[in-house]
Amino acid sequence: MLYFMETKAAEQRILLCQWVDFFHESEKKVQVLADSTLAAQHLDGMLWTFSQPSFIPHRILSAEGSEDGEESVVISVGEVFMSGWDVLICDGPAGLELMGRYPVALHFIIQNEPERLQSSRILWQQARDRGMGIQHIPYAFNHPRFGWPPSDRTAGSAQRSK
Repeated sequence: MLYFMETKAAEQRILLCQWVDFFHESEKKVQVLADSTLAAQHLDGMLWTFSQPSFIPHRILSAEGSEDGEESVVISVGEVFMSGWDVLICDGPAGLELMGRYPVALHFIIQNEPERLQSSRILWQQARDRGMGIQHIPYAFNHPRFGWPPSDRTAGSAQRSK
């Protein structure tokens, strides 16, 4: 299932860390896809420091792409498929072919950046046209505190009751 989660640019990476923490606590194997070495290093630093009570053992996947290691969270640079892993969280762009190979993939819709918003719309249309399982998660319900799996129906009814 591919989840399209609305967020704002300034909140994307902290939200990403919160989802990594959620899946890690749920004993899922998580791959975070970064689009550059610099982005991977930034995410690496954030995962160590974003929350005082949380400790998420992780590593940046080596250039050789070795999946060996004890960590259940890895950061990869570029599109690297990790067989047997549960969740792909995309910090940068990823193709549908890669995202479709994971039981769960999260793509962030950046609402306040028109170019990235348009890219997300195109990706949504392509996934829909391919018949992939997709779900839109509105901004107000993009956080792990609303539970897993997130539900548009629950989010919509909660939104209307406000």
